[in-house]
Amino acid sequence: MEQRKKTWPKIVVIITGIFLFLVVGLLIGSFWLIGEFRESSMADEKEEEKIIEQAEQYLQKKYPDMEYEIQHVLYDESEQHGNFDYAAVILNTKTKESFMVYEDRHTEKIEDDISIQEATEFIEQVTPKVTSYINEKFGDTQGIAFTPTDDIGGIPTLNVGLNNKKEEINEEINEEMFLSLIDYLQHELNIEHASVNIMYDNDAETWSKEF
Repeated sequence: MEQRKKTWPKIVVIITGIFLFLVVGLLIGSFWLIGEFRESSMADEKEEEKIIEQAEQYLQKKYPDMEYEIQHVLYDESEQHGNFDYAAVILNTKTKESFMVYEDRHTEKIEDDISIQEATEFIEQVTPKVTSYINEKFGDTQGIAFTPTDDIGGIPTLNVGLNNKKEEINEEINEEMFLSLIDYLQHELNIEHASVNIMYDNDAETWSKEF
C-alpha cells in the first residue's frame, strides 16, 4: 500500500514566507538604524581638526595677546546649541575663564561666546534692580522675566505680566510710566539694547518697545 507524504497547505507556506520576509526586513532595518544612530552620534575627526585650526587662526587675529589653551572640542550631537555643530572650548590661562569658538551655522562666520557670557552676567546683575523698580512703580506682578540672548548680536528680553485689569490700568498705570521704565533701563542701568514687553488684562493687551 502506497503511503502518501504529508504536505503543508499552500496558504500556510505563503503566510510563513511572508512572515519570514518581514522578520528579516525588520532585522535588517534595525541594524541599519542602529548604525545610522551610532554614526550620527559620533564626532567627525576631520570636523574636530577643522574647528581647532579655525579657532587658532581666529584667536591669533582677535585676541593676539591672550594666553590660552584649547581644552577640547564640543560636538553638539543633541543640538542643545542653536549656533553650531562643533566648538573649540578655550581656556584663558590668565583669567582661568573658559569660552567657546565656533563656526556659526547660520552666518558661516567664526565667532566666540565671550560677549554672550558678559551680557548674561550683566543681566543677572541688574535683574534685582529691574524687579524692584517694576514692583515699586507698577505694583505686584504675575511675573517678571529678564532673559539674556544666546545669539551673537541678539538682545535680551524683559517680559512683565501685570495683575491689573484693563480698566485699572487706565486709572492707575499709564503708558508714560512704561516709557519711564524704558528711560530707567537705558540711562540708569545703562542697558544698551533690550526688547521690553508689559502685558496686562490677562495678557490681552501689551506695551512693547525695542531699543
